Amino acid sequence: NLPSEWWWSADGRTLYTGGKPDPGFYHPDSIRRVDLSFPQANYWTLLGQNYASETNLLATLSMGNQVLDSIGVRFRGNTSYSTIGSSQKKSFGIETDWLRPNQNLMGFRNLKFNNAHGDATFMREVLYNQTARRYTPIAKGNFVRLFLNAQDWGLYCNVQDVDKDFLKEWFLSNDGPRFRATTGVSGGGGPGGGWGDGTAGMNFLGVDTNLYKTYYSLKSSDIPHTWAALVKACQVLSQVPGAPQDSTRKYLDIDKILWYLAVENVFADDDSYVMKGKMDYMVYYEPESGRAFPFEYDGNSSFLSTAATSTSWTPFKNVTNANYPLLNKLLNVPEWRQRYLAHYRTILSETFNPTRLHPRIDTMNARIASLVAADTKKLTTTAAYTSGVPSLKTFVTNRYNYLSNNVEVAQQGPIILGMDQYDSSGRWNVAPLPGQVVRIRVKVANAAQTASVRLYYAEGWVGNFQRMPMWDDGLHFDSLPGDGLYGAELPGHAAMTVVRYYAEAVANNTTQSLTFFPAGAEHDVMVYRVQGGALRNGLVINEFMAMNQGGPVDDNGENDDWIELHNVSNQAVNAGRYVLTDNPLNTTKWKFPRNTVVPAGGYLIVWADEDSSQGPYHANFKLSGLGETLYLYDSNTVLQDEVIYPSQVVDSSWARIPNGSGPFVRRAHTIAANNNFALTVPNNAWTRPDFRLFPNPGDKQIHWEISGMHEINGSGQGSDVGDPSFEAELVNAAGQVLWKSSGALFPQPDAPNPGGVVDVSDWPQGAYWFRMRSGNRVYLRTWIKR
Repeated sequence: NLPSEWWWSADGRTLYTGGKPDPGFYHPDSIRRVDLSFPQANYWTLLGQNYASETNLLATLSMGNQVLDSIGVRFRGNTSYSTIGSSQKKSFGIETDWLRPNQNLMGFRNLKFNNAHGDATFMREVLYNQTARRYTPIAKGNFVRLFLNAQDWGLYCNVQDVDKDFLKEWFLSNDGPRFRATTGVSGGGGPGGGWGDGTAGMNFLGVDTNLYKTYYSLKSSDIPHTWAALVKACQVLSQVPGAPQDSTRKYLDIDKILWYLAVENVFADDDSYVMKGKMDYMVYYEPESGRAFPFEYDGNSSFLSTAATSTSWTPFKNVTNANYPLLNKLLNVPEWRQRYLAHYRTILSETFNPTRLHPRIDTMNARIASLVAADTKKLTTTAAYTSGVPSLKTFVTNRYNYLSNNVEVAQQGPIILGMDQYDSSGRWNVAPLPGQVVRIRVKVANAAQTASVRLYYAEGWVGNFQRMPMWDDGLHFDSLPGDGLYGAELPGHAAMTVVRYYAEAVANNTTQSLTFFPAGAEHDVMVYRVQGGALRNGLVINEFMAMNQGGPVDDNGENDDWIELHNVSNQAVNAGRYVLTDNPLNTTKWKFPRNTVVPAGGYLIVWADEDSSQGPYHANFKLSGLGETLYLYDSNTVLQDEVIYPSQVVDSSWARIPNGSGPFVRRAHTIAANNNFALTVPNNAWTRPDFRLFPNPGDKQIHWEISGMHEINGSGQGSDVGDPSFEAELVNAAGQVLWKSSGALFPQPDAPNPGGVVDVSDWPQGAYWFRMRSGNRVYLRTWIKR
């Protein structure tokens, strides 16, 4: 599956990275009580003694119904520890798996409870993390109320640890080397000490890897030649701007770096690369793309109050200082400077402005104000908090106005109204066939103010983009010349290839200001996937429902998720050699029952209910209504079909149109039937009926009976109704109706329930479906012929 920080737009066309609220431990609205219990009477003294060596102290953590014993606890922080004197409001680091491998708290092993040092509002770090993660990899954050041995220790900032679990949320793997930049001296540099000295700012120190080990700490790596990756990135950076851009982009993720720098500058992060040029940031080498980039580590000094309108905190802070090569090298390349500015404007427009941030501050204030007042151990006063909240809002207003009025920031790029994808036949948003070209159209608002439009595209989930021009000449699928509609044609790709793409518009001004679509490119991109080729076995994933609340019911009368397989070939297929899974790392997750035969043109329904005990066609996994990927593998783990789907709608299916071959669209379901024909049914709601199909399995006759149908009235209570009708069918795996009956669900009082006997003595062995339609419900039950 894709990393959890990657998510799809509702229409499945755009892939976003970052900014999705955590539903669990770091939910933005939650403030949980956490208890730490220490068995040692002198635990506080021991914690102090262990600080320098970072040695854990044994404790037990309790939160709600969860109790984690044998955890490790220690004091953490540099200035947040050393500058608060005898205050007991220390920051804490917790390892839940210290003595018990894999023990975690709601999926997280390493916890950080920060004391809001230097921040009377308690908000700055949490607000920064919650807002900036839309643009750059950064820790999640919220608040907890901490108790030590049942004593209230007050409110804490609950900030995610930047560990391997963090990497796995943002990237395809966490295998690459992760470095933390340091001061190069024991104990940290402290505020303002030795910053920008040309050592740990991705400065090139020479080819000897040992030269870097004083200034960087390797936190994790699962690949060889770890330090060589860092050295190469620093060396390539030192050669900018003389080296060709393509060679630089081969080793450095330029776009990620520019977003990272823009975020730190806009939010005036005093613990940042932009400020320090060392320490308080990390470098990650992504093995899948072969590129390195920095990302945020410590955000507790953001929203620096003195920086709002300071000339030392312009959008180009330290750009002229050669000891800050990420700034000095990259932002002096005109094209990359304009890309940085485009990202800068996006941040100001979308999040860092009074309209967006003031309500968030007000909401946070309403949530924590009483807890701050009750916190007897806080590092400041309640009065300082009360005055600090409006001061924080004033900072946002002043900083926004100051940055917006910067001469370069004030330059605007073209307005891109939208971007559309067509196949070679001109069909909108249709996945292309293998080798088929794809046509892209981009509409800009004012053609006269647009110098050019360029299209970027790349194969696969990560990696560098290629660039091509787009045209407004009437000859490139772009309508009329000069009308602001630009066109370009992407080359064909092999079956199942993922293609990412985005557009860049260049303004007709002296600076050639840029605009991107999507605005969050390159972490937000448009995506299409080339259709699969002609499959050897003829099976495709044809339709499924991931949020089934009132749709088809299974053999047990349950509204479970379901997956429809369709044999698009002209011969029977033995599905018993194939596997369905939602995890590409588990290619044997759910195997079809042996000798499961799907006839030519036939359908097979699998219930994704994670309950294999209910029957042979009940898978051991469920479908996520929030979107995921579904895979069909053969016995040799060769991928036969794959569906990447976005968030789903209750009781709507995701189906191929045209049936068996087309792209997936949302629609009313046509379970076990041709997707080209929609079901049109009244909008009445019914409870589940009770079915009796016996014997099952059977060989000569099916006895069937329907009972228990009730209409749901306005009060939600079941009541018998007059004479609603039903249609019942027996359908084979090819979708052919072999038997049909209809009648009234509620006959006269004391009359028998609808039912009868069907002679199936001459039917071939295999799976059949008893399908009943009534109101807006379709009920499905499996029957096996022996």
